[in-house]
Amino acid sequence: MVARVTPHTGYRVLAEERVPTRLGGGAPGTLPREAIDATLRAVHRFFARYSPNGRGPRIVAVATSAVRDAENRERLLDPLRRDEGIDVQVLSAQDEARLGVDAALESLSFDNGLVVDLGGASLQLSRVRRRKVVSMASLSLGAVRTTRRFVRHDPPTPLDLRALRREIRTQLMVGLPPAARGEIVVGLGGTVRTLAGIHLRAHSNRTRRHGLRLHQSDVTAVRERLEGLSQRKRRRIRSLKAERVDIILAGAIVIEEVMVFGGYLSLAVCTRGIRDAILRRETFSGRG
Repeated sequence: MVARVTPHTGYRVLAEERVPTRLGGGAPGTLPREAIDATLRAVHRFFARYSPNGRGPRIVAVATSAVRDAENRERLLDPLRRDEGIDVQVLSAQDEARLGVDAALESLSFDNGLVVDLGGASLQLSRVRRRKVVSMASLSLGAVRTTRRFVRHDPPTPLDLRALRREIRTQLMVGLPPAARGEIVVGLGGTVRTLAGIHLRAHSNRTRRHGLRLHQSDVTAVRERLEGLSQRKRRRIRSLKAERVDIILAGAIVIEEVMVFGGYLSLAVCTRGIRDAILRRETFSGRG
């Protein structure tokens, strides 16, 4: 993302790109070679376009759980420093969760809830009380990671899905706080945005996903629709991007299990994320 920042006032996004490189798709503790190469190519293209000859905007670069957990992360971080002059800050699990919470609190109106940020490698769970974080957990339940481990057939078999749900529940027993009366889930990440888009296409003329409320039954309905389809047939679903066709079902099951297992009846969709929280932080406490 490229933005023009007016210190202590605001910012304006000038350009942004998303490139799926699947850094979280390797064996536990390992960044796949092809994902490293794809990430380096994407970064090089982006900075060649927006920072030619090194004369461009100040760079703030962060990495999240896939890089944080990888023993071979220097295979990515070293060439970024050496070839692009980019010093990447590897966020701790707490910092990653905190930024997700900040993005949610700054863009949605709620005082109490569970902020759920589902990425490719991890699931961040942050309980909020009176707009303050009171507990955090980081679980290895990202959409890419769970797909790679458990979805072995196309379409997935009942055995695949039982094993996936068993692993999700095992991890949630440790990290998921049960819902208090009336408490909602606030969901961030590509899986949540996609579930919202599929639901809206089927039930509404509305296109704005930010702030949308989904019932537990709505999430289950989307998951049931996805579950029996091959990847080829999923490609026909409007609002489902090609790069999410293979991972959307595992991600949907993770979100569904959080709601059912934790007793959460409502999901508020947040389309903001870590990048937005970082930009806001740079605007109001950084150098601009």
